[in-house]
Amino acid sequence: MTTTRYLALFALLALVACGKDGDDKKPAEEAKDETPGLTLKAEEAQSLGITTAPARAAQYRAQVSGYGMVTPLDQIAQADADFLTAQATAAQSQAAANRARSLGTGEEAAVSREVVETAQSKAAADQAALMLARRKSDAAFGADAPWHDAGRGAAIRARLASGASVLVRVTFPLGALAGGTPSTLLVSRMGADKKTWTTHSVWEAPADPSLPGRGFYALLDGSDLAQNEHVSAAVPVGAGQPGVSVPAKALVYGENEAWVYLRDKPDHFTRVPVDTAKATPDGYFVPSGVHAGDAIVVGGAGLLMARELNPSTEAGD
Repeated sequence: MTTTRYLALFALLALVACGKDGDDKKPAEEAKDETPGLTLKAEEAQSLGITTAPARAAQYRAQVSGYGMVTPLDQIAQADADFLTAQATAAQSQAAANRARSLGTGEEAAVSREVVETAQSKAAADQAALMLARRKSDAAFGADAPWHDAGRGAAIRARLASGASVLVRVTFPLGALAGGTPSTLLVSRMGADKKTWTTHSVWEAPADPSLPGRGFYALLDGSDLAQNEHVSAAVPVGAGQPGVSVPAKALVYGENEAWVYLRDKPDHFTRVPVDTAKATPDGYFVPSGVHAGDAIVVGGAGLLMARELNPSTEAGD
């Protein structure tokens, strides 16, 4: 009887110990299952085609956007030719008037007073024609057009004529830009083949009655824009904001949000929500949630999400 009691007590203690071990293992297994993200072996990640790239530090500045067009070269050439012709004619007639004045003074004057007055009258008329040509040029391209500069005007004209530089007129909505002329202008080609060029040669454009807004001209070097091509433009405003640049191909969408996957351990991937409000030419600027140097999944992110949401998903599904 005593032996039977000992055996029953031993069996009871064994059952209690097994139950305790099971309770200890259960929270650990539950904690493992509840860990955010996805754990994959190296061969599993390879079979899913998972590739990563380090997040690049970036600065973002808010921009004011506008639209514009590349000015046809013939408009620039005609206005410039009219001005240069008037300038040469005025210089020639002024020299003739000065010579006639010198010859028509003194007791032994070589020319009559009538000849002197005629030369002076022509010089005055040609000077007025020069002022008119200048005003027409200013009315079309602004008083601060850089080709009026005696020092570098010829070089600018040559670059425009050869196509090495183009003249772009852009317009921004009324009230969008405060203050003076912007020091920097970003000009972008519209359409799928989008390229962006930066210029610091910007000046105020005359008002255009057919297009309300504030206009500017800009000289753009090194672009492949065609004459009459429509472009978009932007002026950076405000202070720069630090963050990272996330490639567009890294984004996955689900649960009404945009996400990226980060490889935070050799075998573990974490899904992080990102804000896609600030688009860049090659992706999105993300101010928080992702840090410079983080390994972003740029290949296979969609399969990772499918695998996370449905663990039975395989590489070939």
